[in-house]
Amino acid sequence: MINNRTEYAIRALWQLSESKDNFSTSEKIALAQEIPGKFLPQILSDLSRAGLVRSVRGYGGGVRLSRPPEKIKLLEILEAIQGTIFLYDCLKGPIDCKKEPDCKLVAVYKKAQEAMKAEFAKVSLTDLRGKKGKKK
Repeated sequence: MINNRTEYAIRALWQLSESKDNFSTSEKIALAQEIPGKFLPQILSDLSRAGLVRSVRGYGGGVRLSRPPEKIKLLEILEAIQGTIFLYDCLKGPIDCKKEPDCKLVAVYKKAQEAMKAEFAKVSLTDLRGKKGKKK
């Protein structure tokens, strides 16, 4: 399940994609996207560690995308915040399941997971323009 933290990360990056090459502050992003301000600094820190944003301290600083928005895909954002997404526990690795190794569902789950990840990997921040959040 996509959690609120991931939703906030997507909305923050979408807002930065609208800012062109300018730096923005977490306060401006939070206000524009209606994200609780107390969560955003940590989310931006996680996005920075994942190489999705670049931050500069001091006067005139702030945060901006580390690369063009068309090169940042939703799957990267999801995995930066939540880690690898699994539809079902058995796809994470070996579990104690009485149905193994004859379970027919695991193949269905795996196929659905691959389709979901492929869809998220196709969608960039640029694709979201006009569909997500509020314009500046």
